[in-house]
Amino acid sequence: MKRTTVLVVLIFLLLGGLAVTAQEQDPKIYVKTVSIMKILNHSLGYKVLYLKSSMDVGEFYVPHSWFKAGGKAGLILGNTPAFPYFSIFYTDGKFDHIKLYAHYNIQHLSWGRLKRQAGDNSKFEVETLDLEF
Repeated sequence: MKRTTVLVVLIFLLLGGLAVTAQEQDPKIYVKTVSIMKILNHSLGYKVLYLKSSMDVGEFYVPHSWFKAGGKAGLILGNTPAFPYFSIFYTDGKFDHIKLYAHYNIQHLSWGRLKRQAGDNSKFEVETLDLEF
């Protein structure tokens, strides 16, 4: 009886220790959701305009190459009053990926076109997003 009790206690201690260790290894995920003012379509990707908390307009560029399975970006189309907006995901304090929630109708006021200009390539050659809110 004593051996069984000691064995059960040891098993619970071991399992408890494993659970604590597993929790410490979980990445810390942070998500920020922001309304979009305008999404400008370009042959290289999207330029997104959004309103910062200081009431200034922020912008960022998302290349089309990010929109693939397992990529850094996703485009979700819909038709609710909440659209358009984006959610940016940080893992352990570093940019992980972004999801753009856009109106499904490209004729909607939230969509626009960005004309080609010199220097466009460098704007869309980004590896990460460092946004101000």
